[in-house]
Amino acid sequence: MDSPQYINNPIIIGASSLTSPSEINPGSDGVDFKEKNSSVIIPFAPGITPILASIAVPNKNTNVNNITVTITEASGKILVKQVSPGNTNKVDTFPITPLPENSKITVTFGTNNNQAPENVTISVIACYTPTTATTIVTSSSHPPTVSGSTPALAISSTSAGVTQGTEYTCNTMLGET
Repeated sequence: MDSPQYINNPIIIGASSLTSPSEINPGSDGVDFKEKNSSVIIPFAPGITPILASIAVPNKNTNVNNITVTITEASGKILVKQVSPGNTNKVDTFPITPLPENSKITVTFGTNNNQAPENVTISVIACYTPTTATTIVTSSSHPPTVSGSTPALAISSTSAGVTQGTEYTCNTMLGET
């Protein structure tokens, strides 16, 4: 839960070209943007269809006082566009359905001083379907082969076969809020 998972490198627009994508992670000092109309695009890794719980700017030392979150599918169609309520920088009212594969999140910032955003970190909390694991049931005297990123293993001496299953796992994607 302490490191980003299943997110490709975020694209940071409006900051110095020397800015590292890791600077947007919670726990860092954050990104100082050079332009008022800055944004961060967060593409999901191929095969990931997350259910979003919340997106926020958790750094207390920022001038960001609201965010707009836009979620688009690979074709460019906008699926969700939400603005954080009131004077907050968190959106947590997403539909409880998996996003299509290859979706991306774009976060834009409003500030309390009408200047470029400063000290910006982004937290994305979501549930996702990890790569499907394969459970192997075998009656062989040789050890079975297990594949998948989160394999589960069941051994039986009475039957042979392969089953597949999917489970949702809640995980922090860009740090915790």
